[in-house]
Amino acid sequence: MKSPKKEYLFNFVGGGWNSEFAITRRSAIAQAKKRYKGNSECVVDEKSFRLSTPKDYKMCMSLFN
Repeated sequence: MKSPKKEYLFNFVGGGWNSEFAITRRSAIAQAKKRYKGNSECVVDEKSFRLSTPKDYKMCMSLFN
């Protein structure tokens, strides 16, 4: 049976954040690096990847207000 995907939050170098759904942290990093490859404004901070929690997600979303 396949493991369920989890949401990983991450930051960009210089500010901003986003998320990736993946089975592992390593695969979330690979997906994000592929998605933002060539975009000099969105450099993925690999060290910032963490499992999303309701509290962390709510805090990130509050940045839009």
